[in-house]
Amino acid sequence: MTKILLIMLLTFGGLGYLYYTDTQERLAQLRENNARLEIAAQTSQDTITKLQQDAAQFEAANNQLRSQLNEAEAYSDDLQAKLRNHNLTVLTAQKPGLIETRVNRATARLFDDMEKLTGALKDDIESLDITSTSN
Repeated sequence: MTKILLIMLLTFGGLGYLYYTDTQERLAQLRENNARLEIAAQTSQDTITKLQQDAAQFEAANNQLRSQLNEAEAYSDDLQAKLRNHNLTVLTAQKPGLIETRVNRATARLFDDMEKLTGALKDDIESLDITSTSN
């Protein structure tokens, strides 16, 4: 009977040891998985925060561009109204010097504005050595 008890004790001891080692391996694996999940969750949160910041910046830039577009459209409407009110063909025939001077000044201002908007420098444009042809 002592042999049976000894065998049972050794069997239960062996089973207990196997259960303990298996449980420890599972706990180690679960800790590792938990660490990976925490890193993934933090990365996801950082990405969400960055996307929200980017969306706010894009919205601000879009609002600014929309405002500039509205201003440009208002300016365009104003110019169209002025051109409708004046017959430039008749005015050019009557006072060619006056019209030419004004058109040249307005064209120069327009080019300056375009250079400012596009970031082109005057020196860069002058270095292109563009010769104008006039009749």
